[in-house]
Amino acid sequence: MNLRPALALAAFLAPAVALADPPDFDRPGAGFATSVLPVGTVALEQGLPSYERQRADGFLDRTYTADSLIRIGTGGPVELQVGGSAWNRLEERGDGSRRHAVGHGDTSLAMKYAPAGNNADGAFSWAALGQVTFANGDEDFGNGAKQYTLGTTMQWKPSDQQQNTLFANVDRIKGKNTWTLAPTFGRKLGENWMAYLEADAIHDADDGNELQAGGGVAYSIGDHMQLDAYALHRIGSHGPSVIAGLGVSVFLGHAK
Repeated sequence: MNLRPALALAAFLAPAVALADPPDFDRPGAGFATSVLPVGTVALEQGLPSYERQRADGFLDRTYTADSLIRIGTGGPVELQVGGSAWNRLEERGDGSRRHAVGHGDTSLAMKYAPAGNNADGAFSWAALGQVTFANGDEDFGNGAKQYTLGTTMQWKPSDQQQNTLFANVDRIKGKNTWTLAPTFGRKLGENWMAYLEADAIHDADDGNELQAGGGVAYSIGDHMQLDAYALHRIGSHGPSVIAGLGVSVFLGHAK
């Protein structure tokens, strides 16, 4: 995967951006922020990395993924996104053997739309995101076919300290759909901390129904940086038994 053109664009835009309010980051948790970046600004959101543990067909797989997301504010209610994972590691054990693999994942291009006047009353907001993921990753870390994604996040803020969201998403690949519905319940803890609980209900056309539950925390550093940590555990017999990760998000712009 080659993210260098997008990184070069981020470096070009960063010194010239106008004053802008710091954004909500898409990390962590299910879904994405219901706001877009101010025009001419860039955000980099990086996994450090994420971890997934899954047992299937007698094999135990552990996967580490350094997932990257570059967000670019284009003006109006729209932003562009480039995503991928330049580094992945798979550790597989089972049937009396062991193996490991290192490589890169697929690359995605996306557009987020958050309507003008969104969240005008401070209580409800929403955004939609359409994404295409290209099958250019290594064999152990790619989908093997182009994937199309359409999702929406709806957010309710009963108060300045509470933030609840509902994320609905469909992925279509090889003529089959995977559906996700994920509520989250978040709360600010002081000036810099935020914590949330999350449940992910997934219906996969091949693997059946999955349910993950867990949560995470985020810590903001000034107006331009956020650190996060999260963990989800499987409830039931399908899907990864553990999903967890650390991340950092950086806003390349000047806050008002």
